[in-house]
Amino acid sequence: MRPVSVGIISIGDMGLAVAKLLKANRYRVLTVAKGRSEYTLNRIRSASIESLPSDQDLVVQSDYILSIVPPRDALATARRVVDACKHSDTATKRENIEDPDGLPSRRKPYYVDLNATSARLSSEVGSLFADNSSTASVLCHFLDGGIIGAPPFQNQDGNWKKPSMVISGSVDLPLSFRKLAEILNMKLVSPRIGAASTLKLSFAALTKGLTALSILSFSTVQRESLLPELLEHLEEYSPAIASIAGKGVIGMAPKAYRWVDEMRGIGETLDNEGCWDGLGEDIYGSFAEVYRKIAEETVLGEERVENRVRGTTIEDAADIIASGNTRKTSGGGEDSKEG
Repeated sequence: MRPVSVGIISIGDMGLAVAKLLKANRYRVLTVAKGRSEYTLNRIRSASIESLPSDQDLVVQSDYILSIVPPRDALATARRVVDACKHSDTATKRENIEDPDGLPSRRKPYYVDLNATSARLSSEVGSLFADNSSTASVLCHFLDGGIIGAPPFQNQDGNWKKPSMVISGSVDLPLSFRKLAEILNMKLVSPRIGAASTLKLSFAALTKGLTALSILSFSTVQRESLLPELLEHLEEYSPAIASIAGKGVIGMAPKAYRWVDEMRGIGETLDNEGCWDGLGEDIYGSFAEVYRKIAEETVLGEERVENRVRGTTIEDAADIIASGNTRKTSGGGEDSKEG
């Protein structure tokens, strides 16, 4: 029987790491490279990911499609896949490939939206794949999801450290999906679309929210030349927060651009699902502005995970942000940070 095919949109930091994990477990990993930057193309080549010429080819070849893109691109990405599903010959081409679970007729692809979006947006994405006239004629089986934790990586002992991929939805899960879920550390948390997104964003509200607070605190005290004293007091009186805050501020620079919409999604989730009546938007809309300023108005926005230059210490990050006049002078293009 042929290997299970997993399409990944797109090959950013997380997408690349997930692709490597799947390839290490002998999955066929696919993506679409058309229109991507040379930086991203090099990533694809370095991991020996199979590059297909079009979204339709991805839909035809993939048993499972993982959407791992910046939150602002989640809806547009789903629409691309829907359009590919609707091509007149897509279904016929898929039927010419055997089902990975040995069924006489190949299943529709499973589309797993692993983006940090609100429950509302997740439901909107899911509705794109549905045909209201018949549950049997869905374009894709849809699962809401979110990734909690850092990208997977292989330890020196050969074992993999994996994030948690939480998913929700009510679909039939075949044996090949159960195996895939085991490898990716996927957990089905609810049959309700939107539940996994709510869990993901509630987690991020604490972690990335604390990082935003830390940015505000560290940069403010830096302007008074008292950052060492603040760090000293944190270490003595709140060492756990000192550790989390420090790692967050150091690690956030390459990701700040994608956290802008994630903060807005958190605000929406707190208001809609948590019934906070606008408080979520007020607080996390402000945090979104913190990350926007860093991504668009400082050199920290030019950082890449694989090649850190600035902001690798709390002191340097705080100094750049506190200065208020360190602007980006060139950009590598957002495509270089996709996913």
